[in-house]
Amino acid sequence: MLVKMLVQTQYKNELLRENKTYDIPDETALRWDISGLAVIVEGQTENKLD
Repeated sequence: MLVKMLVQTQYKNELLRENKTYDIPDETALRWDISGLAVIVEGQTENKLD
């Protein structure tokens, strides 16, 4: 699921920057959306993380 980061954080040894879009697992994306770390987006370019 694509998310746009609202804060800078580290996830699985990768630095995720504020205002950038990343593809992360659905469960994590939903948690981050609820907690305000990121917002779920659709149809944008992405930086993939496995």
